[in-house]
Amino acid sequence: MSHKLPPSLKRGVLALCCGLLSLAAVLLHATGPLPSQAITPAGSTTVQLAPDAKPEGLEVTVGIQVKNIYDLSLATQSFLAEGWYWLNWGDDVQALLERLKIEPSQMVEFANEIEPVGFSMSEVLPERVQIRPDATHSVYVKFSGKFYINNVAQRLAPFDQQHLEIALEVKTSGLSEGPNRIALIPLPVEQLPIAGEFTSVSGFNLTNTAWTRQQVRYYEPLATQRGEERPSVDYSRATAVFTYGPDSVTVFLKWLLPLIAVMGIVILAPSINGALGDVRLAIPSAALLTLVVLQDGYKANFPPAPYLTYLDELYTYSYIVCFAIFLLFLVGTNAHSRSSESDREAVTQKVDRLDLIVQVSTMTGFLIVASVGWFS
Repeated sequence: MSHKLPPSLKRGVLALCCGLLSLAAVLLHATGPLPSQAITPAGSTTVQLAPDAKPEGLEVTVGIQVKNIYDLSLATQSFLAEGWYWLNWGDDVQALLERLKIEPSQMVEFANEIEPVGFSMSEVLPERVQIRPDATHSVYVKFSGKFYINNVAQRLAPFDQQHLEIALEVKTSGLSEGPNRIALIPLPVEQLPIAGEFTSVSGFNLTNTAWTRQQVRYYEPLATQRGEERPSVDYSRATAVFTYGPDSVTVFLKWLLPLIAVMGIVILAPSINGALGDVRLAIPSAALLTLVVLQDGYKANFPPAPYLTYLDELYTYSYIVCFAIFLLFLVGTNAHSRSSESDREAVTQKVDRLDLIVQVSTMTGFLIVASVGWFS
């Protein structure tokens, strides 16, 4: 008596293959960053200024050289840095400082510094610096501290470039009001490099350094009357930006090679003889557990993201492939166990054909997710 695979199971396997390919396309359009639902901080607003924007108010030239960047932790969004910064200003600013009784070293502060009690250190050095011919006053400060990374790039994680910032901002409101407003003007990187001797970070390559300028408006905590414009003060900020790109070899060996190895075994597993049902069923189950461990290790290196990153897309698709191949093996094992000796060869051929269809479909879907996800 002829023994055939039930038509419903055959249709189910074929539908599963089509579903995997469709999922590969849908996944790519559903995993981008979600529209921002976060509450905008009401206490301040920041406006980026063009590099060549004409400064308003009294000018103070600022320079920095970061000697060492270390202990970078994307998971906690922080890094440690130490180096020197200096300010150079003219007689107009000096007269303002003397009138307000402000020490030169108290003109600015690090806007993104965190945990100052445990990490902050500053020392005013005796050397004098004159960057501008018309600026005869200066202060030279050695510093070290821990700094916050406001935005950790993760859309293409772990392949994203990371921007580490050290932001110097005018400190007191007396230096930011009316005719007393001070504008921090950074010295061009071409004239004075900001990256020092030990700014290399393990696993990353320093690809660019630059200055950006901002105007930060801080509002009074409470408005005096409902509907009235809240009192505010604008502070000048100059931010040194260090851009780091991931090392390709490190990323491949640490994150991609284990995933490729595990999924290679899973996709090749259907090539095992369909009669070895117990062996086949164990492979996707073990691979699924391995993927969970690998993804947990990867996610521990980044802060939580409200969307699927590039590597998350690959892992999500890999989970589905493991489950699909487990179902395929379940169908094949049941078909073998129910077939008679005379029908065993015909059943094996049919199972092998289904195995090949699923192998090609899963591999195609994997390439779609990996390629389109990268370029989208």
